[in-house]
Amino acid sequence: MRLAATCVALAVATLLAAQAEADDDSQTPPQPPAAENAVAQTPAAPALPWRHDPEVKRHPGSYLGGALGYAQARAWIPANDSHGDLALGPVNAYGLALRVGDAFTEWFALGFQIQIYSGKSDTAKISAFDLLLDATFYPWRGLGLRPSVGLGFGLGRGDHEWEMGGGGPGCLALGVLYEFRATRLLSIAPVVQVSWIAGEEFDSLFLFVGLELSKWFSTATG
Repeated sequence: MRLAATCVALAVATLLAAQAEADDDSQTPPQPPAAENAVAQTPAAPALPWRHDPEVKRHPGSYLGGALGYAQARAWIPANDSHGDLALGPVNAYGLALRVGDAFTEWFALGFQIQIYSGKSDTAKISAFDLLLDATFYPWRGLGLRPSVGLGFGLGRGDHEWEMGGGGPGCLALGVLYEFRATRLLSIAPVVQVSWIAGEEFDSLFLFVGLELSKWFSTATG
């Protein structure tokens, strides 16, 4: 009888201990894994303006830029009392361009451009100055097409002082460029441009290859 009572008492004690442990577990809230908790508490990186796209787009705003590069020049001077028809060049020259204007949409910009060319060889000297109204169209990504029209004045001289001619005032130009964004508001573009100056006593053709740097002043934020 005593052995049976002892066994019953042990069984009851075991059941009470198991019930107490179950009650303690039900009152303790579940703890998430450490890795999941760390991920949940990590803040998301803020989106950078204009970086939602691999290609940074132009937003409406003004720009100021310039280009410097190599040019090859040719000039044609009609005959006069001192000389016959003259064909000068090709002459190696340098070219400089200054631009200012506005981008009205991400694919169209309009502005003014000043071009200066100067070069010489052993047999000729050719110089020119242009003031142009230029429009730049961006049909695909950074590819730009730039037709220009305006005033152009040039001067060419041959072997002798009297073999010279100058004039204008008409000038037509066509440029092709590809724009890369160095920063959000700074672009670099290789550019190729052909300029033609036409006048009664002087015609000239310039092929320009250079690098263009532009600073954009955008009012957009994203």
